[in-house]
Amino acid sequence: MKLIAYGILIFLTFGCKKANENAMTYFGGQIINPKSDYVLFLKDEKVMDTLWLDKNNRFLKKIPLLKEGIFTFKHGTEFQYIYLVPSDSILVRLNTWDFDKSLVFSGKGNIKNEFLINLFLHNEIEERMMYRYFDLNEHDFQAKIDSLSKERFAVYHDFFENEGKISKGFEKFVTVAIQFPLYRLKEIYPYYHKGVFNLNQIPKVSDNFYDFRKKISLNEENLVSFYPYQNYVVSYLYNISYQLKENDSAKSDITVNILNAVNEHIKNSAFKNILLKRILISDFLKSESACRVNKEALSLFLANCTNNEYIEQINNLVNDCSYIPQNEPLRDFKIVSYNNDPSTINEVIKNKNTVIYFWSAEYMSSDYLVKRIQFLEKHYPDLLFVGINMGTSPKDLSTEYNLKLLDNNKQFRLPNDSYAHNYLSSKFPRTILINNEGIVKNGFTNLDSRKLDAELINLTLNN
Repeated sequence: MKLIAYGILIFLTFGCKKANENAMTYFGGQIINPKSDYVLFLKDEKVMDTLWLDKNNRFLKKIPLLKEGIFTFKHGTEFQYIYLVPSDSILVRLNTWDFDKSLVFSGKGNIKNEFLINLFLHNEIEERMMYRYFDLNEHDFQAKIDSLSKERFAVYHDFFENEGKISKGFEKFVTVAIQFPLYRLKEIYPYYHKGVFNLNQIPKVSDNFYDFRKKISLNEENLVSFYPYQNYVVSYLYNISYQLKENDSAKSDITVNILNAVNEHIKNSAFKNILLKRILISDFLKSESACRVNKEALSLFLANCTNNEYIEQINNLVNDCSYIPQNEPLRDFKIVSYNNDPSTINEVIKNKNTVIYFWSAEYMSSDYLVKRIQFLEKHYPDLLFVGINMGTSPKDLSTEYNLKLLDNNKQFRLPNDSYAHNYLSSKFPRTILINNEGIVKNGFTNLDSRKLDAELINLTLNN
């Protein structure tokens, strides 16, 4: 193994010399326990290249990089950022069972990327801890934010002094990665503070609490695909939308408020399209009634989105919703077991109160799925949980190692001619609740729904 890795590094070093002459950049690596046979390489959420794995699950690509910046590589449902400068030669090595924590960089340009990934992981832990402080008053909460900011910049300054040559572009991305998650916590503070104390209204904050907004542009083109920036912008839009609801009784629909805020504040068309889709889908999947379509929000989306792919996806989602009427028998459809044995859904769920969850590795990691189903099966032992992978290939199941932790007798996939494909055209995960008489009690919910527990209790009681 060491000899092979050494050989790759020698090749990259040689490639690096050529890259200096031709401004070429090399990106490669190895995926342990791969979920598919390729890695996607993206810029601003657009796929630039598909990097195919060889028989040893390695990949290597020469990239004609003209300008430094942040890129994304994605494998399965997981992704991570990589900062590239022309003539960099970077190798990554990771295990899909623990994607981020196992990720290691090597080669020219590795140090700055090691710093970024460690910063992301550390920030994630700190920000989870900050949720326990939403009960603090504004002054004390601000003190916590200031303390975290000071600690993060101290770490960065140490890195800067040790590393020496840091480009202005990289410095900007690090600054955003440090500050914007903290800005986001300030945007969501009033809403969460209200929830902690069960207040009737969002609490007022001082005039200078949001002074940082004066330094922020919501239309930084080179940041729109960077998650710390994107998450901040969404939180800001939610905050001003909630404030609008509090101050104007005619503006009671939060989703409509946010979509209008996107149209007003976001000028970059690609970023606007991303946010319009993200907000509408979030509203749809977390709606409090089965398959509820917010018609005003849908009209706003269709009137303002200019991405035809997104429009088709949303129209498919709305169409999928209409296929399974509530309080009527579920139409039978074909399924195939792990062992490739054909069956039908009605044979599997006959006389059982059942939760059928359709999932796809494109939208849901098997790690999350396993943990969620194990939790639900433990708390609702009288219900049958049936998992159906929306992919048609046996490989879609065999590459998901974590699924072995679930009962294989309850895991299936769909053959090409299954009727269920008619209402899965959007490819979004979907959960259907069926009582022991085969009647649909909810034709479109999801495993994250805030109403799911109440619905599962009712299904257990056969209400």
